[in-house]
Amino acid sequence: MSDVTAARNIIDEIWPLDATPRKRVIGAAFEAVKRVERGLPKDEIRLRKRQWTERRVRSIVDEEAGRIDAYEMRDLEQMAIQEARDALRKSQDRSARLASFLARSAARASGEMDDR
Repeated sequence: MSDVTAARNIIDEIWPLDATPRKRVIGAAFEAVKRVERGLPKDEIRLRKRQWTERRVRSIVDEEAGRIDAYEMRDLEQMAIQEARDALRKSQDRSARLASFLARSAARASGEMDDR
């Protein structure tokens, strides 16, 4: 598997292209890698050949990039970790809300039955 395919697979793992419009995937991935990039020390950013652009992300999504540099792969992996953590947190929050709803519903149902 080429580096470009591996990079695309990282993006596809978070935002599946078969279920998400291409334009939305590119925009979301670009915003996510820029967040990663903004969190890096300025000295490290200066050493890089290029910064992330929407065009660069699009070339990875479309598998047209000629190559993927090591720092780009690290950024993509970090982006995937952050996005996965965020999705897990949101899922856990939703599960907690649903569990609370079910508990309240069960309490109301048993309270209504006891009143009869």
